[in-house]
Amino acid sequence: MRLREHPKIPWPPVWSESSVRAEEGILKDVDIIEPNRLLLSNEIDGKVYFAEIWCSNMAFASRLEQKMKSNVGKPMREIGELEIGS
Repeated sequence: MRLREHPKIPWPPVWSESSVRAEEGILKDVDIIEPNRLLLSNEIDGKVYFAEIWCSNMAFASRLEQKMKSNVGKPMREIGELEIGS
């Protein structure tokens, strides 16, 4: 199942600035900041924006972080196309 279709993940993320369109930009980094919460950074035209994604549990958050980390540097629209298990 693609990330953007996964029922446990709010995709696309809501970025720190309301003018940022959902899947615009390049994924710069992703980190676990709480057991089931990820922090994403996204670069658009040299400016960095942030969003948080809440996951249903710690194991799922860890798997998602690993999958996304291996895709850092790719466009956010491609991140939404990643195949994610349940």
